[in-house]
Amino acid sequence: MLQVTDIDLSYGASRCLRGVSLSVGPGQVAAVLGRNGVGKSSLLRSIIGLEKIQGGSILWEGNEMRGLGPAERARAGIGYVPQGREIFPFLTVQENLETALAAAPRGSAVPDEVFDLFPILRQFLRRRGGDLSGGQQQQLAIGRALTARPRLLILDEPTEGIQPNVIKDIAKVIHHLAHDRNFAIVLVEQYFEFARDLADTITVMVRGEVALSGRTSELDEAEVRKLLTV
Repeated sequence: MLQVTDIDLSYGASRCLRGVSLSVGPGQVAAVLGRNGVGKSSLLRSIIGLEKIQGGSILWEGNEMRGLGPAERARAGIGYVPQGREIFPFLTVQENLETALAAAPRGSAVPDEVFDLFPILRQFLRRRGGDLSGGQQQQLAIGRALTARPRLLILDEPTEGIQPNVIKDIAKVIHHLAHDRNFAIVLVEQYFEFARDLADTITVMVRGEVALSGRTSELDEAEVRKLLTV
């Protein structure tokens, strides 16, 4: 479904991504690992259209995405949960969810599945987003992305600053979306164990480049961990 091939990204004179490739198909989870500052978030922002790549290609369901903005990519079925969640703190939970309807098919409403996956959101529909805990805000951010009916879900460090019980809930949701709903999922993570337990493939980045990539079951765990401490 998603094929990222040899993309390059620079911020002025600073080269952020160098020949990075990544692919994920329906029913699969592709994890991207690496230390802070190696380009993981920039890769995701390139896929969603928030950063303009200088080279390479991004194919989604066989269509080239270069030249399309974030709104067009969202309407094409790409959902994005940014690092830090970026919910609207002064809007209610209901209003936060409804902001994603702009990218959904005309006449859509917030799907019941969002509340099935995250029951706490139904309880707090009238509560402002800024009054939620960090874990609840992360659930809201994922629910908002799902409201647009994506087929590809991109998650940037969904476990950051989240309490352990909510991390387990989010892991269950990711597994369900991939294996029961046939989503393609790209997951950026710093925690190897979380990614290892969910991902079909792992890509490790170092200094803007892919240092290691392959099926999770075939990778040497010691080698992956070594790259994460370089």
